[in-house]
Amino acid sequence: MKKLLLIITLMMGIFITGCVDDEPYIPSNPDDGEDDPIVVPDPDPTHLFTETDNYVVYINLDGFARYYYDFAVEKGKTQTLRSLKSEGVLFNNLNTLFPSITNPVQAMIISGASSSQTHNVYRYYDKSTNKVVQQARENAAETLYDVVVEKKIPVVSVRHFPGESVLSKTDLNKLYVTEKTGVVADAIARFDQAIKIVKGGQITSGSTNITVANVPRFLTIYCDDLDALGHNQSAYNYGTASSEQARIENVINALEIIDGKIKELIDAYKERGIYEKTTFFLTTDHGMTPFGAETLLGGLTSKYSRSKWPALRDKLKAIDSSFVFEYVPQNSSPSSKTTVVGVSAGLQMQLTFKKSLTEKELQAIKEELLKEEYIGYVFTRNEVIRKGYWRGANVDLMIVPSERYHFHGQSNPSGMYAVRGQHDTYHETSREIYGIIWGYRVKKLGDYDEETMVTSFGVAMAEALGFNLKHANAPRLDIFIPKEN
Repeated sequence: MKKLLLIITLMMGIFITGCVDDEPYIPSNPDDGEDDPIVVPDPDPTHLFTETDNYVVYINLDGFARYYYDFAVEKGKTQTLRSLKSEGVLFNNLNTLFPSITNPVQAMIISGASSSQTHNVYRYYDKSTNKVVQQARENAAETLYDVVVEKKIPVVSVRHFPGESVLSKTDLNKLYVTEKTGVVADAIARFDQAIKIVKGGQITSGSTNITVANVPRFLTIYCDDLDALGHNQSAYNYGTASSEQARIENVINALEIIDGKIKELIDAYKERGIYEKTTFFLTTDHGMTPFGAETLLGGLTSKYSRSKWPALRDKLKAIDSSFVFEYVPQNSSPSSKTTVVGVSAGLQMQLTFKKSLTEKELQAIKEELLKEEYIGYVFTRNEVIRKGYWRGANVDLMIVPSERYHFHGQSNPSGMYAVRGQHDTYHETSREIYGIIWGYRVKKLGDYDEETMVTSFGVAMAEALGFNLKHANAPRLDIFIPKEN
């Protein structure tokens, strides 16, 4: 009975965090002459595909951390993904970008650009309005969807939400597809829709029956099963896990199902006789970082259970007595007494100082903060800008927790967290992601170990479709075989 009471008490105290899904440009002027990242020139037009009878498929599996794939391989799973490496390029050092949150990074990929161009970082403190702004799907940069619609390249998207506002639920040349009304919107349902589209069969999107007779030149598929299970949410017929090991097992089981659906999609392209003319891109927006206690029972005693933002507040005060920190929620304004505004989605903490500080002063604060066990990385204003972070977000310091520490519990720092996952962090579990490109005109390089940013996938998709993205600043991937004359 005592053990049962302990479990009930613990579970009442544990907070379950959801997926952070995920404005005008307000410039600020960092000192010390630091500039925005150098914009990479458009690829040489001679690299662009000139054919109009090729096909491009973009699959985005939200929350696909690279370590998930590695664990699956160890268990002898993901046979399809493992076999595809010989048909193209497996990126072993693929990274996401700040802030490693769904909406901002999804926008970056389809624009081939960092947030310095898209102007979406999910949440930030706006100095001009003295308010924490919550963003949704804003994107100031041109996207793949914008261009294919403009150029009248036939496109169908199965649930890739960044394209929803550009596409149509009825126009077969720019079609946005959902699952049938009443059907669970998991990866199985979404891949089944895509497979039927490739085969030319009838689908029911919502309550509308649609037949796509011709395979679209650009097909996109978005699934968020791995993300939901990585957060350890009850979703898609999976319950929440009671341990870190069980959380991983849930994810790997879902990945194995998706692996089978990828094979079915490939087989559909082969049946239509166009597989050899199709280039496939499969990647994600971010990984997933475990935080809090590793088991539910361990939540009462683990050093990782409770939020570290009060410790950060006290540390800042110890560094300088004039630093009055406030953790400000979305759509809210800080107190008039606040001198340091903290903004977070649960893991990393963005700090904006009301008083302008020089880069030298920020570096000094960084050195002090890094002495704390619960802090893994600290990036100054100029350092995050050099990484492509939008300067309009007014970030002076980006604090990244180490290990399983976190900054959750804005309104209740005494709450306990266990068996959770989140991804707004530079921690390698979120930063290092899965990505593979294979198929038509792709060099068979197999393992590719050079550091690569996921935004380069957007540049490569545009190249395969025959155009450049206007605001792209990601490097071109040298992975395509020149077409023989």
